[in-house]
Amino acid sequence: MSRAGHGVSEPQRRSDEPSDEVLAQRVQQGDRDAVERLVRRYLRPIHAVTASHLAEQADVEDAVQETFLRAFDRIASYQPARPFAPWLYQIARNVARDHLATRARRSTEPLPVSGLEESAPGPEALMERVEIRQLVEAAISNLPEQQRTAFRLHDVEGYTTNEIARIMGLSSGTIRSHVHHARRALRVVLASSLGEQRHAGG
Repeated sequence: MSRAGHGVSEPQRRSDEPSDEVLAQRVQQGDRDAVERLVRRYLRPIHAVTASHLAEQADVEDAVQETFLRAFDRIASYQPARPFAPWLYQIARNVARDHLATRARRSTEPLPVSGLEESAPGPEALMERVEIRQLVEAAISNLPEQQRTAFRLHDVEGYTTNEIARIMGLSSGTIRSHVHHARRALRVVLASSLGEQRHAGG
């Protein structure tokens, strides 16, 4: 998936663009333009990170907004000598977990798969796609947290291994391993589930 022109993380920024850490320092000094630049760079990856925890699109959007609000509220505590992306990523994880905890207190019902309620029953082909999507979403939700996040950033959002490593604060080798294991787990789950459906329908 191409992301040309977004420039959302360090490896993709133009050579004349300031680094994340420089922009964070400017935010600490009250530079509003630096705030906007950081939001533009990290809007999509933070959306992917929170979506790896939350099933409801409305919750994801709320979590993205809260992540940036919380980050800029706490920007004085950020140390520019440390990479900015993992610091922001950790805030996003905490926000998503807070949303999950709040939802769990409100209801003991399982989280629905995002967007499936919008489609009314239709032809067999449509229903098959819906069922496959349910299987995929369920399989992704059962992955370990870091595998889930790395998979969404890589295979759904189209980020490179190096970009994801920077965002998550992990090595490129670890990211490749997470993506590999996530894909393998999904293949096993989907092959088993689809095989059971064909057997039941045959």
